[in-house]
Amino acid sequence: MFNELEKTFSTKVEDRVKETGEGYMEAVNSLCEELELEQELVAKYLSKPIIERIKAEAQRINLLPRGPQLFPEEL
Repeated sequence: MFNELEKTFSTKVEDRVKETGEGYMEAVNSLCEELELEQELVAKYLSKPIIERIKAEAQRINLLPRGPQLFPEEL
């Protein structure tokens, strides 16, 4: 099961985001619930682009600090 999961989890997350319009964090959480898996387990199966999108989402909703920005958003 884990070999298949390793190969397809990122694709499943992308498909879920496209189908439902959920954010990436919500898509990972809902897939983990459906497949009865722990988030810690599937975290290592996420591709780098998905991890970057999750980080951007988290920064947008202030769950992670934002890095230095060349131009502030409030201009």
